[in-house]
Parts: sequence; structure tokens; C-alpha cells
Amino acid sequence: MTYQGSDVSWALHDLVDSFKEVRFAVVASSDGTAIAGHGADDPDDVDRFAAVVAGLQSLATPVAKQFPEHGGQLRLAMIEVDGGHLFVVRAGVETYLGVVAREGLDQGLLGHQMQDLARRMGELLGTTPRREEPSE
Repeated sequence: MTYQGSDVSWALHDLVDSFKEVRFAVVASSDGTAIAGHGADDPDDVDRFAAVVAGLQSLATPVAKQFPEHGGQLRLAMIEVDGGHLFVVRAGVETYLGVVAREGLDQGLLGHQMQDLARRMGELLGTTPRREEPSE
């Protein structure tokens, strides 16, 4: 299932298909709106988890602000529950990538691929990439 911004749906498709443990991926705005999603059995899951992604990034923001010398931005947030995980990375200005996965995956590899995809997605969505170079 894809939503507006389907120009990133191929990227979500590749990410979901790269890990047998990944159930689905969603790109969400900071207000909880689903921009794109792939892999969910129930279309309502994409909307529901877009709201969860927005809530998690909102909760992580005060923690990130404790490190202002490093930009004070969310890089990766994870929730681990019995049976699986939710990962969230910043994909651009007020845009986040969330992945729901089962237990047993290589968390480091998934995190690396999500951060790489988030950098590319920032460009695809026309937003500022996750890591901005300091201007001089």
C-alpha cells in the first residue's frame, strides 16, 4: 500500500524485501500523517504506525536536545517488545522512517540501511537530508 509521495515507495519496498523479519515500513510526517508505506497486511496499520512514529520522535526530541553540541536531532529510536521491534530514524525535515520487524534480525544492519535510506529519502522528498553540513 502506498500513499501520497509514492516516489519513495520503491525504496520502502526494497527495505522491506531485504529483511525477512521486517513486517512493514512507513514514512510519516511529524504530525503523524502517513506519506508512504509498504508491506502492511492491514492498510490501517500504516496510518496507526505513522501516528506511533510521530509520537516516538516527539518523545525522543527532549533527549536529543540534551546534546545540542551535536545538533540535538533524533538519529535512531527503537522500541523492543516481546516478538519484535519498532525502529524510527529521521528522514528529513519533519519526516521520519519507521520499520516494524520481528525478533531475530540484525539490528545493526537494519539501522545502517535505514539511515542510508533516510539520507536518500530526504533528497527524494525534497526535504533537507538528515545530516546537514555546517555552513561556513
